[in-house]
Amino acid sequence: MWRLAQGKRRPHDSWAYVLYVDEAKRRVQLVGDRYFILMEFALRPNVNVNVMDKIYVGKGARKEVSRFIRYLTYEELPPTAKMLLESVVSRIVKEGEQFFINLFNESVPVTTRLHQLELLPGIGKKTLLKILEERARKPFSSFSELAERAGIKDPAELIVRRVMDEMMGKDKYYILVAPKDILEIEEEEIR
Repeated sequence: MWRLAQGKRRPHDSWAYVLYVDEAKRRVQLVGDRYFILMEFALRPNVNVNVMDKIYVGKGARKEVSRFIRYLTYEELPPTAKMLLESVVSRIVKEGEQFFINLFNESVPVTTRLHQLELLPGIGKKTLLKILEERARKPFSSFSELAERAGIKDPAELIVRRVMDEMMGKDKYYILVAPKDILEIEEEEIR
């Protein structure tokens, strides 16, 4: 869950995938590979990048991009980037399986009546109880193990669907995406 927590570091993606390249303005729009932060950076002179390229956007020297311009919302993406986004999110989830399996191992209740896992499409009370029971025995180590032990058809797809819903602002809870408004509030508090 993304909340402002005193003393806690702001989420930051060090690597991101290119969703859109604006050659005229020498800018790229990207999605981060951990917190799904949508952002825009200036391209370095004489550097060419392609859609779907994974580039470094973290602290320190960057090869393809120079400066951070702004955070973006889903609505601010051009149509071509929106069309590509779900396949990029799917790639990120599959490549980062060890990172994302921890959602199932470390999730907690949001309220006394709602658990984080219930925010994933297709996870109801029965499936939630099975997941909690199985992870108490032994933490999950892969999506295939989770599917086998908890009876979930495609855990990676559930995460992808939830990420897309959060990016589009379809729910008030954010468990996977660091939303623009939280990032900007924290940015202002740092200044």
